[in-house]
Amino acid sequence: MLRSFPLLFMTLLFSVTTVAQQEWKLVWSEEFDTDGSPDSSAWNYENGFVRNEEVQWYQPDNAYCKDGYLIIEGRKENNRFNPGYRQGSDKWSEKREKIDYTSSSLHTAGKKEFLYGRFEVRARIPVADGAWPAIWTLGSGVEWPSCGEIDIMEYYRINGVPHILANVAWGNDKKYDAVWNSKKVPYSYFTDKQPEWASEFHIWRMDWDEEFIRLYLDDELLNEVPLSATVNGRIGKGENPFHKPQYLLLNLALGGINGGPVNDEALPMKYEIDYVRVYQKKSAGIASGDIWKDTDGNHINAHGGGVLFHSGKYYWFGEHRPLKGFSSGGGISCYSSGDLLNWTYEGISLPVVEDLEGHDIERGCIMERPKVIYNAATGKFVMWFHLELKGKGYQAARTGLAVSDSPQGPYKFIRSGRVNAGKFPQNMSKSQRKSKLKPESFDKWWSPEWMNAVEGGLFVRRDMTEGQMSRDMTLFVDTDGKAYHIYSSEENLTLHIAELTDDYTDHTGRYMRIFPGGHNEAPAMFKRDGKYWLIASGCTGWKPNEARLYGADSIWGPWESYGNPCVGEDAELTFGGQSTCVLPVYGKEDAFIFMADVWRPESLADSRYIWLPVDFDDNGIPVIGWKSCWHPEKELQIASCEDNSCGKDCVHLLK
Repeated sequence: MLRSFPLLFMTLLFSVTTVAQQEWKLVWSEEFDTDGSPDSSAWNYENGFVRNEEVQWYQPDNAYCKDGYLIIEGRKENNRFNPGYRQGSDKWSEKREKIDYTSSSLHTAGKKEFLYGRFEVRARIPVADGAWPAIWTLGSGVEWPSCGEIDIMEYYRINGVPHILANVAWGNDKKYDAVWNSKKVPYSYFTDKQPEWASEFHIWRMDWDEEFIRLYLDDELLNEVPLSATVNGRIGKGENPFHKPQYLLLNLALGGINGGPVNDEALPMKYEIDYVRVYQKKSAGIASGDIWKDTDGNHINAHGGGVLFHSGKYYWFGEHRPLKGFSSGGGISCYSSGDLLNWTYEGISLPVVEDLEGHDIERGCIMERPKVIYNAATGKFVMWFHLELKGKGYQAARTGLAVSDSPQGPYKFIRSGRVNAGKFPQNMSKSQRKSKLKPESFDKWWSPEWMNAVEGGLFVRRDMTEGQMSRDMTLFVDTDGKAYHIYSSEENLTLHIAELTDDYTDHTGRYMRIFPGGHNEAPAMFKRDGKYWLIASGCTGWKPNEARLYGADSIWGPWESYGNPCVGEDAELTFGGQSTCVLPVYGKEDAFIFMADVWRPESLADSRYIWLPVDFDDNGIPVIGWKSCWHPEKELQIASCEDNSCGKDCVHLLK
């Protein structure tokens, strides 16, 4: 809709077979069954003279639902003044003194936006002179055309000849100038086959995935556009707009640069929409490393995360990362699922603070590795996370605390700070506690003498007053209800295990160091058959490295090393990922999922996920092998049902 472009002759149409419906899941639909105004939870309106020198004034009044249809009506107005009129203005929308026509344009921006899927719209369009109905999509947050535009349907006259169009547009190096892949089909192509075509309803469809946009009319392929070609130019920063969500628009334009003169005798002109339906492909299983989409079709943004099971649902919390940069994009995100496959976006459970400069979690801070546990005694959901203050890099090394009355939030930020100030770890000897060695006692790091000092508590003593550093972290709740905070400390050189208070909102002061100087981060703890297991990572920045497995018969040790738990190709790099959590699957004593992140520092929002089932060898030692795609129900032998009547170990889904 946002352009004019030269005519491209349509030479060929392709007939295709519709993909089997069972491959798709309906994620949103508008059936327009309730008379009156369209649903305000889904639809917004454009207002005024908007684009393309069209003659209609957009207003909400021309859109209404009646008898199961959305009707957008183009009307003739009589002597109505243009409130935007400016005498002497050169701007087309301001130099019109009168409003001669009105219509409506509805859109779902900010309410219903989707990344990939099948979009179906059943409609009957007006074909009189001057009519310009459309079904189209745009991206948010970027100027046109770099936001991307998909015209699922347009109808207007080209050189006096009616055409139906199916187009895709994106940006080049010139502002407001688009690259078009356009198909224009003469209207006569359809009426030659069906003379009463205009009196019938027809189905326009878009199938959009990571590789192609395909546009159909009544199951006939009109245009196929490879996404390998749809890359923006310099103004759009070389990004592909069709790897980001788009919102839907339905409008009836009149006249303008493409509509041509309006036939007043055809007014009022009606554009009737029977339904709008959006489908997403059903997940065949967990495919590590692929793009994982939520039920709205958007890329799941929950990195460095953890999963809580509560009242029949899994809640996945993670870092909401930006497309560019390293600060928190919005805060801590939350998704929910009943089957570990289909995840619904619940929103930002703990947002960054926008309007209070100097706040611990003001925009620009870094919030990482969020984990949430439930305290049955208090009824509170308790979130801990690694926090770095705005503009301080990774110097603060704090832990943050937030609580909520519901699993999805909102969470109330309580405080942040270092850990166990004034307390020595229980496994640090008296001589180590009394040592006079300080970091400044050494000319350089990493010498044998310096490493010996680190193992002897060099940084523990340094940080006694302010508290111990806390970076990569996880939480673990034991079978007795005791909770623990496990975090990378001492300049990422040593892991600490710290006991939390009974309400899980503070530290008791009891903690221990494990593998001092071992340079471990990204801890993930779980327990099986009375044995505690801890998977960690080496410290190589954003690059993957070999996972480390540690085990103990007591959480207070002694801990011993078991090497790399990963086996097979790329095991030495943890299959390209870094550990974040080990998820116990509800209802199964021996079912665990290893969770890891595949970091993409050039665009952290595009980082991917690795979830793999944890196996155990004959000695009960965890083993993790690569599976390109696997299904929890089959691999872990769990079932799902709608209530508690199945009598099996079962993930009981909420109705």
